[in-house]
Amino acid sequence: MNNKVIYRQINKDYAYWIEKRRLGQMKGGNVSGLITHLEDGRVKQNILVDAGLGTIEGIADACLDLFWDEPLAIFITHGHIDHHAELMVLAEIYCTRRGTSIEDVRPPLQVYCTMQTQKHLFNTHRWGYTGGQTLRHCLLDPGTAVEIDVFRITPLSVDHFEGAVIFVIDVDDVEGHRILIAWDMTTLPSQHIEQVQSPSLALIEATTWTSQAAQIGHTNIEDLVHSGFLDCLQLKWSPERDVYGAYLVHYSGWEDPGGALPDDQLKLKFDAAFPHLSGLVRVAGRGQQWEFSLSN
Repeated sequence: MNNKVIYRQINKDYAYWIEKRRLGQMKGGNVSGLITHLEDGRVKQNILVDAGLGTIEGIADACLDLFWDEPLAIFITHGHIDHHAELMVLAEIYCTRRGTSIEDVRPPLQVYCTMQTQKHLFNTHRWGYTGGQTLRHCLLDPGTAVEIDVFRITPLSVDHFEGAVIFVIDVDDVEGHRILIAWDMTTLPSQHIEQVQSPSLALIEATTWTSQAAQIGHTNIEDLVHSGFLDCLQLKWSPERDVYGAYLVHYSGWEDPGGALPDDQLKLKFDAAFPHLSGLVRVAGRGQQWEFSLSN
């Protein structure tokens, strides 16, 4: 039996900033990721993290059209509109626009988020939760894991916006694969360091190079390194063992004095400034994917 998990970076950057366009990034949106459990080529479960601007376009680019017929659950990190703007449209497509007959209607999509985040989702996507019947809230309690298929998903509170969380996703396998999804943080989650250590793959926010968390509410490359957070993660790079270190996401750079950098220049600057981490930290690509083989 061929049993594996794939993580796809659907979108990776700040949403549609003019500065990114000037660097040649012609597609994008806010940060979202898709985790898929495949068994003998058949999708057992999809987990979508965030559904902000550009998510549907990103899914169309990264996935087969069969995505809309596969099991899906959605996890939302926090209530800022750019992380859930396309939620109701996505649910409308998923629940009422697929199937063998135009009359086919699926049950509402399960949307996992904290109670504080749900207030923002309900106000924005009220029709989906009420008359449209395409969305259903599933409560997340920070620190308490949710088990879906082979995934054990633990939300951890972070300082960014009311109810904001990051996700530690452990895969039920003897290899103990762990995926850390940690974007949109004002301060680093040092209080959770033992729970986020030794990931097989870490997606970590670095909105700017310089430290400007107090002004923009997002963490940055300098703080990630100088605080020792990246060192504490105990990152490893061993693709033959499905271990991929850390990848930077959510980068904008437009607040930095020198302006934004394209991905290749950002990586070169990082390697020159922090050579001890150059083999462990990279910049994520839109549509990039990583595979994890599971024991049968």
